[in-house]
Amino acid sequence: MLKTGSWFLSIWCVINAALALIILGYVIVLGKDSPILQVAGFSTGEIAALSARTLASLNAFTLLYNSCSLAVSILSWPLIRGGLVAGDRRAFWTLVFVIGWIEVMAFWSSAYVGHGRWQVNVLQTALYLAGIGLSASALFAPTGRQQVRTTG
Repeated sequence: MLKTGSWFLSIWCVINAALALIILGYVIVLGKDSPILQVAGFSTGEIAALSARTLASLNAFTLLYNSCSLAVSILSWPLIRGGLVAGDRRAFWTLVFVIGWIEVMAFWSSAYVGHGRWQVNVLQTALYLAGIGLSASALFAPTGRQQVRTTG
């Protein structure tokens, strides 16, 4: 169960990192404006009507968020594949709070733009809940079935 849970969480990391890289490439390499404008349903005319400072701010926030999202994915992966698979409860609780916080904020923030990326949020949350749930069932099973590291 622990390995299966870690695979779900690893898939979460890969999808999260891929999305962040795609969006960073879209803004940095292609020089496009933040994709949040399309997700929020802005028309071409509405985007053109935005001031240069507003667009620059949206692009800056997009770069900052996706850089942090990429970093969390990269840093979470060894914690999942090393610590969690070995049964480290500290790794489990770190992942519960870090990825859990990200998932809650993903839904909350998308509410401001009409839940334009709800499909991605649902997929990511489902992967997170499956991974954390399977891991928890292995880590906190009654004595005799636990897969927890015994050395401190």
